[in-house]
Amino acid sequence: MKILCVYRHKDSVENKDIQKIVTKLKEKGHEIIEFNLFEAKDDSDYDKLIDLIWEADKTISWW
Repeated sequence: MKILCVYRHKDSVENKDIQKIVTKLKEKGHEIIEFNLFEAKDDSDYDKLIDLIWEADKTISWW
């Protein structure tokens, strides 16, 4: 399964509990795509996010 992880804050990327969950998902064989929303600067970044959401089987937003 392709899972998109969207991080709203840099703290979410660095959070140890979130890292453990993402690592477990990878170990189960899931394809993980990560998107740092806090780094999005212009419309092309948001267009990319929309494309990634449609490509993924599941999307998780980390706040």
